[in-house]
Amino acid sequence: MAETVHTDTVVVGLGAMGSQALWQLARRGVPAVGVEQFAPGHDRGSSHGESRIIRTAYVEGAEYVPFVRAAWEHWADLERASGQDLLLRTGTLMAGAPGSGAVTGALTAAAHHGLAHEHLSPEQARARFPHHRFAAGEEAVVEEEGGVLLPEAAIGTAVRLAREAGARVLTEAPVTRVVPDAERPSVWVGGTEIRARRVVVTAGSWLPRALPGLPDLGIRVERRVLGWFPVTGDPAAHSGGPVFARDEADGTLWYGFPSLDGRTVKIGVHAEAPGSRFAGAQWGEPVDPDEGPRAPDAEDAARLGRLAERLAGVGTEPERMAACMYTMTPDEHFLIGHRRELPGLVLAGGFSGHGFKFASAVGAALADLAQHGRTDLPIAMFDPHRWD
Repeated sequence: MAETVHTDTVVVGLGAMGSQALWQLARRGVPAVGVEQFAPGHDRGSSHGESRIIRTAYVEGAEYVPFVRAAWEHWADLERASGQDLLLRTGTLMAGAPGSGAVTGALTAAAHHGLAHEHLSPEQARARFPHHRFAAGEEAVVEEEGGVLLPEAAIGTAVRLAREAGARVLTEAPVTRVVPDAERPSVWVGGTEIRARRVVVTAGSWLPRALPGLPDLGIRVERRVLGWFPVTGDPAAHSGGPVFARDEADGTLWYGFPSLDGRTVKIGVHAEAPGSRFAGAQWGEPVDPDEGPRAPDAEDAARLGRLAERLAGVGTEPERMAACMYTMTPDEHFLIGHRRELPGLVLAGGFSGHGFKFASAVGAALADLAQHGRTDLPIAMFDPHRWD
């Protein structure tokens, strides 16, 4: 039976960004409906895997620093509101050869924004972090403002608080159509039409499919694999250390976490150059989001194992692995804002690889855009019209 539901704002997709947007709207007293095709905190997209890095001296560009500082504040706000620990402060280690992107990017961001940091020589890096096997000449940048976010817990907490504040949440509810309109856009879930003043679309890898009227912006969906490797040495060496990212001489940028369970260390690859000795079929492999990424295999295990060799006291055979999807724009910066040909809608996408840390601030910005049509948060560089 067809049904029509009226509300102020609909949020399509309750992953990293949508869950935060729904909570921000609900806590402001805005009538809102959140729609999720699976269940909040699911493992079918890009927001699972137990841990995400947050860092402030931002390698991807110093212009991100004000936005990540806002995100720190909003994460703290979510923790206060929920009474839960969702962010573990560990500090950050960025390492690589002199002139590498990991080192120079962190130094540039830190200098531009006056961030407290240490620039370690190769000798200092080896002495300070003996559980890392650094190549000759590799140096490091260390900052205190870094840590681990717990993605599934953060998403579930935001959705719970949104419900408690009055939001209606529809789960296991695939959206069949989003209808733009300057005055009353709508979202169809089966035979139910949800009419609203604004619709926020945070559909992750499904963003182009959710919005057939969206021009081809070059959004691509790629497979990534994460591996949890056993700690074979002193567990304390890997339990208290910082989150890290390391830039290899052959162009591989990989990252990892301190051990959260006392038994394993999680690592993954963010980027690599063709011909890298760490390269594998994972890099650039397109994914149909409805089908999801193919399961990790022996080649993935061997590839990640070669990176695990760079850590002392860590085995090279993964205890387990998980596959996820990267959803990326051509310039690998985010999409946040309006598209003129899609009136009544607010879009957010292209966050994979480095977006989760910003989710709390993105949610606040999306709530601002839906409620007021503008935001004071620094999102100008994420304009969906920037390629025009």
